[in-house]
Amino acid sequence: MELDTKQKVLIAIYTEYQKDLPNMEKNITPQNLGLDNDVLKMALVKLDNENLINDVKLVYGGNSEIPLIAILDHAKISRYGIEYVEQKLQIDKTLSNKDKVKKVGEVAANWGWEQIKDVIAKTLAEIAKP
Repeated sequence: MELDTKQKVLIAIYTEYQKDLPNMEKNITPQNLGLDNDVLKMALVKLDNENLINDVKLVYGGNSEIPLIAILDHAKISRYGIEYVEQKLQIDKTLSNKDKVKKVGEVAANWGWEQIKDVIAKTLAEIAKP
C-alpha cells in the first residue's frame, strides 16, 4: 500500500503529537517531510477541512486556493485523526507513546516512505529524554 501526501502529513502530525511537548511548527515542515511547500499547505487545508487536525491557521491572499502561510503553532491532531491513523496503521491504542511511534516507523517504512525515518528517530530521541 502507498501513502498519499495528505496521509503522510497526518501521520507526521500524529507522530509529533506523541511527544510530551510537541512542536508542530518546528517539526512539520516541507524539508522534514520531503514535500514541496505548497503541497504541504494544501495537505493541511484538506486535513483541516476533513476535521482530522485542529487549530491550524491558514492565511490566504489573492485568488489562490493555496494558503500563503500555514501556521502550526497550536495545531494538533483531532480525535478523528488519531482514530484514522491508528486504524490505517493498525496501531493498538493502548500502546505507550514510544511504542506507537515505533509502529508508525515500521509500517510507513514498509510502504516506502523514506523521510519518516528521520521524523521517527527525532521523535524517539525526544520521548526517551527524562
